Amino acid sequence: MNNHNQNLPNLVSQGYQIDRVLGQNINGGRVTYLAQDLNYDQPVVIKQFQFATTGNTWSDYDAYQREVDLLQQIDHPRIPKYLSSWETPTGFCLVQEYKSGMTLANSGREFTLVQVKQVAVDILEVLIYLQQQQPPIIHRDLKPENILIDDFNVYVIDFGFARSNNSDLTASSTIKGTLGFMPPEQLFNRPLTKASDLYSLGVTLVCLLTGRKSTEIDRLIDHNYRLDLRSHLSHLPLKFLAWLTKITDPNPESRYPDAQTALTALQTLDSIKLTPISQSKSIGLGVLTMVGLLIINKHASIKHQSIQPAIYPISIAQLQAERGCPGCNLAGIDLRNLNLQSYDFTDANLTGADLRDADLRGASLRGADLTDAILTGVHLESTDLRGATLPDSKF
Repeated sequence: MNNHNQNLPNLVSQGYQIDRVLGQNINGGRVTYLAQDLNYDQPVVIKQFQFATTGNTWSDYDAYQREVDLLQQIDHPRIPKYLSSWETPTGFCLVQEYKSGMTLANSGREFTLVQVKQVAVDILEVLIYLQQQQPPIIHRDLKPENILIDDFNVYVIDFGFARSNNSDLTASSTIKGTLGFMPPEQLFNRPLTKASDLYSLGVTLVCLLTGRKSTEIDRLIDHNYRLDLRSHLSHLPLKFLAWLTKITDPNPESRYPDAQTALTALQTLDSIKLTPISQSKSIGLGVLTMVGLLIINKHASIKHQSIQPAIYPISIAQLQAERGCPGCNLAGIDLRNLNLQSYDFTDANLTGADLRDADLRGASLRGADLTDAILTGVHLESTDLRGATLPDSKF
């Protein structure tokens, strides 16, 4: 072990070798370590809570024990898994799955609108999962510091303030959360709802869009204690600005009622959106006519040695019937989870396309533009990517 690590705790008897400190909260009596699981030879995160040595009280133990209880119930790919925990003479240790990356607060990145929207989608999917639990789970502390990001994924961390039973969602004697990110009902110790985490998510997105630090969010609040989005984000598309204004409304009844409703509203903002074939029971005469036009257009373009972009709208059914669309303008399309093996997307415009978990094995993406495309989980074995413009990362 290096000299600068000599003061690290020795947890070899528990099966872990501490590597280094990842972070610490002195006031909360918590130190977070990166460690190696000696039994499974994999990196893990260990949170050590020291209630008896840091000026904290053992009453805090109950709050962190609730975090352990919640994490044991949760199984979602965007939430680091609970692995183990044990009591210590001064508190206890919690072990979780390690996810590499930085928090949104210290990533140092500048986020485009497309990237911010994707962060919103990913976090909303986590919130949908939490809100579907019986009873629902409210995180209560969503903020840039509690969201990890790597090149292809977003993760929600720190469930120390989260609550899962119905009584916990009502007012309590102690206010927990982060100023600026707590919705008014949480700040004033009123009952929380599924709309409460939406407010915190909205403020987090505002930080990304404005480049403000979490500690600077007060500079964006007007004299009516509302986020002054129109003054600071007037360059945003009006529909997205309206969506963002709604989820950050101080009145919980004026927000979207839950994460699923907010996600659906966000996804419908895009003017170009394809419908998966599984969701379409039939193809009308107009669609069939368009298929014919596309085929004629395609054949004509081949004959004249030039490929012309297809004219929107185009359905997934059409795309599957043609097994691709070379040279087409498919910017922003939703192709998640689709089987696109051996499809032809030569020279297609796929900027901002959502290709999460799509199967593109053997497909031709030669010369295609994939700028800002989302490639999480995509299968690209034997895919022709010669001359293609690829995203630096999902974000």
